[in-house]
Amino acid sequence: MMLGRLLLACVCLTPAGPVQAIYRCVQVPEEAHFAETFDSGPLDRRWVLSKAVKETNAEALKYDGQWVLEEPEAAMYPGNRALVMKSSGRHHAIAAYLHRPFTFMHTPLCLQYEVKFGRDVECSGAYIKLLTQTHQLRLSQFSEATPYSVMFGPDKCGTSHRLHLIVRVTDSSNGRNQEIHAPQPADDLTVYFTDRQPHLYTLQLYLDSRYEIFIDQSLISQGRLLTDEVQYTESSDSQPESPVSGLGAGSVGALGLELWSLSGEVMFDNFLLTDDLELAERWTQDTWGRKQPGLLERLLIATNSRPWLWGVYVFTVGLPIILFISYMWPDKRFGPPDQDYYYKKSDEPQPDRQPDRQPERQPERDQPDRPTSLSDYGAVSRGGARRRETQKVQRKSDLEVENE
Repeated sequence: MMLGRLLLACVCLTPAGPVQAIYRCVQVPEEAHFAETFDSGPLDRRWVLSKAVKETNAEALKYDGQWVLEEPEAAMYPGNRALVMKSSGRHHAIAAYLHRPFTFMHTPLCLQYEVKFGRDVECSGAYIKLLTQTHQLRLSQFSEATPYSVMFGPDKCGTSHRLHLIVRVTDSSNGRNQEIHAPQPADDLTVYFTDRQPHLYTLQLYLDSRYEIFIDQSLISQGRLLTDEVQYTESSDSQPESPVSGLGAGSVGALGLELWSLSGEVMFDNFLLTDDLELAERWTQDTWGRKQPGLLERLLIATNSRPWLWGVYVFTVGLPIILFISYMWPDKRFGPPDQDYYYKKSDEPQPDRQPDRQPERQPERDQPDRPTSLSDYGAVSRGGARRRETQKVQRKSDLEVENE
């Protein structure tokens, strides 16, 4: 009975459909170097579409992929828009200037944003480039050749699921640029590309070359960039024009997405670049945190792909409740009190139970057949009258015999 009520409560608490709530735009913090929610204003108010031509060995390709602002299909918060890379099989490039340049001088770097792959991903990138601040930086000419200081984010092609972290630094010994590649996380990243849910990617980069990478606020990778484990790739670029500080990475002047997608429908939202980790935590709670389901809802959602979890829930929740009730009320009886198995719990002698007596069945008296028609009814009536007259004659003769 208790388990039935528990299961009924879980089913009743399961949402029948998407529950909409009132969405309030997040206030963009002035202290941040860059913050974007896409909830107000047109896309071209801040973001610049690239008009550059991508030179290849065979031909020149344009960045003609389409960017739009859309609400998610199952939007729990109407009005919460996001940037969507729509086109399939196209090159995309878009960028925006920071509120103020970021330098790796005295403070750490915190970069985070949300990504959702809306289709089955065959080959598509979703990483960010922090563009190096130079005099030649023109967002309308943003391309793969534009210098960047940090590249971070997910990327998939074929069966390879990767999470890039590349930092371009200047070698103090020869003044040349080098690319430092962080090792890939040990965890399997497949689910982040296939579940069609938004995920929060966070990078925290410190001045002593330490880094921490989080997905959905869970730490999946950490280490130091300036160790033997990293891979150094000598860049063809010469000495950068921007000032070098901290790790040796150049100052950041803009943030850009330069991607190619075979499937399209990749959604980006809630970009943040700051040197204040407390501000980043507040931003996360105001954006990502308030859109996440509660603990009970997450447990119920998990049963969609793992139905066997119902058995785990019943065992881990229902069994302790039953044991607690049995311990607190050991004499509590359930069911009819006249059942024999209750007496077996006591060693005291019990009176024998008398068997139930069946009521005796009374024999039915012979009754004449009832008439089924008017003619039968008359015949029965006449027959009955004759029998009564015969009985009277017999009773009269009996009296005469007795008188003699």
